[in-house]
Amino acid sequence: MATGPLLLIGSAFLHAGWNALAKSSQDKESFLFLTILLSGLFTFMTVLVFGQLEFPNNTVVALGFLSGIFEGLYFLTLAKALRTTSLGKSYSIMRGGAMIVVWMISTVFLQERAAFLQYLGAFTILAGIFTMNMAGRTKEDHALFKTEDIWSYLSAVFIAGYHLTYHQALERGAEPRTLFFIAMVVSLPFLFWSIRKSPFARIRDTVKTKGWTVVATGAGATASFLIFLYGLKISAPGFAISLRNTSIFFAVIFSYFLKESLTRKQILSACAIGLGAFLLSL
Repeated sequence: MATGPLLLIGSAFLHAGWNALAKSSQDKESFLFLTILLSGLFTFMTVLVFGQLEFPNNTVVALGFLSGIFEGLYFLTLAKALRTTSLGKSYSIMRGGAMIVVWMISTVFLQERAAFLQYLGAFTILAGIFTMNMAGRTKEDHALFKTEDIWSYLSAVFIAGYHLTYHQALERGAEPRTLFFIAMVVSLPFLFWSIRKSPFARIRDTVKTKGWTVVATGAGATASFLIFLYGLKISAPGFAISLRNTSIFFAVIFSYFLKESLTRKQILSACAIGLGAFLLSL
């Protein structure tokens, strides 16, 4: 397997893993704040050890800031999504939905070509998301979308946003670690705002009860994002997000270990989304 796909699949496993650890926390907002704070520190340490902060031009810096805004909004909606629904369901909607947005933009505006199999993959993902959304409905429930799933859909938009801005920055010569460090610094105020009520007490409680889990999650998030950026640097955006979304399979597995009650229809829907990701990557 080529280096790019291998990096992206490894990143997918780590990403699903740290999302599962975040799902297991009680105070998800403070947990994510500490995770991203540590992630920024870990990234800065790698810069100090292996190189220096590199800012090729003002456009790259601006794209880094924009990526950070999308990341911050993603973390806010991620916390809400993990709180309101299962990891398997929320993760499938977030990642599958983001993939559709990225493919639409990259084929229309970035001249990334799509063949029949890619269109079939996109349709399969949409069908999987729709079935996932309808799973567990009663006959009396006529709403097209469940209110609890709105955070997952919003998160999908923000994931697509940072994916595309990261890619544009990398194409303009951004160094992945510097780019990620900028994004993490920009995203932190969003997470601090989410714990604005008794922030230090909440942080202290999370450190006491989940300290080592936070460290593991921070390390996993850092590795996941940096490996993803190096993979994205040598891959087209639609192809990259397709392979990254093999994480949907891993998320369903982690959901099982979290003892979440996924129905057979939800599991099949997640598998359909994963199959769509595979077709998009061909």
